[in-house]
Amino acid sequence: MKRFKWYKWLVLGLCLISLITVAACTEVEKAVPAPDFTLQSMDGNFVNLSDFRGRPVMLTFWRINCSACQFQLPFTQELFDKWSSDSLVVLTINVGDRATDIKDYMISRKANYPVLLDTQGEVTQSYGLVGVPTTFFIDAEGFIKAYQIGAFQSEKAMETAINKTFPGIVLSPKTATSADIINTPKIETGTEVGSVAPDFTLQTIDNQKISLNDFRGKTVLLNFWMSTCDACVSELPYLQAASDNQTIKKVVILTVNCGESAQTVHSVVDKLNLTFPVLLDPGGMICTTYKRGAPTAFLIDGSGIIKAVKDDAFESPEEVDSMLDSLD
Repeated sequence: MKRFKWYKWLVLGLCLISLITVAACTEVEKAVPAPDFTLQSMDGNFVNLSDFRGRPVMLTFWRINCSACQFQLPFTQELFDKWSSDSLVVLTINVGDRATDIKDYMISRKANYPVLLDTQGEVTQSYGLVGVPTTFFIDAEGFIKAYQIGAFQSEKAMETAINKTFPGIVLSPKTATSADIINTPKIETGTEVGSVAPDFTLQTIDNQKISLNDFRGKTVLLNFWMSTCDACVSELPYLQAASDNQTIKKVVILTVNCGESAQTVHSVVDKLNLTFPVLLDPGGMICTTYKRGAPTAFLIDGSGIIKAVKDDAFESPEEVDSMLDSLD
């Protein structure tokens, strides 16, 4: 019965604040216990809110497709990077998104703060949320002292709210030896499936500079080739056909020539009337980084993660389309 009264009080309070569109952090007049919960983290471990008793907690609820949550993300990351969890626990709960989507999203935004998964929304409901992002400030004894509906406008605004809510808090800077409160999955940069594709910046045959990261949010088919490789040259028209078919989709065909001069590459490109970006790697540095021969194709998703690798030539446009469609 006490839990039900708590729920009604919070819903009423949040609704009133929502109606008057107040964005400032609001202190709770009478501290109430934060509902405890057990949720799974991104690495599959189960985490209880009560695990952090003895330390204040900043708990934020969010979703991937929430623009205000996206706006606040870098501020949360700054705070997480700046202060040791020994003095302040930065904890977030994602509401309803799939773990794989959250993982890809966090990688694309270069974020690694702790995320717990409320896939069914049960914890969200117990906190009486009316929208995201919503942030709760929970003291060392497990009582909610303040909350904010909507995004913070800066990392400094977060710190101001923390210092106001917990006047006696002494924030300890994070060091290289500071322990993580939750083991977050780390995906290494590399050229194997599941790794983040190494970024690079190369010049096109038209003297434009292009970086792989320019295409975050799009699917990239990255192909390495040489003019002295017959199989490489034979598949270029198939890549062109696939590129022509993908004009209305978020797909980019990108090729890197390994170690040859602009003049040599131009002779092939002009003969085949290629229109997709052709990048020059005259020193072979990027080709070496990707540690494969030619031809090789890497299928990279919108988060920059390698989803498939093909170590031989495509034999038809349909084969290229099949590789691209594998991400649908």
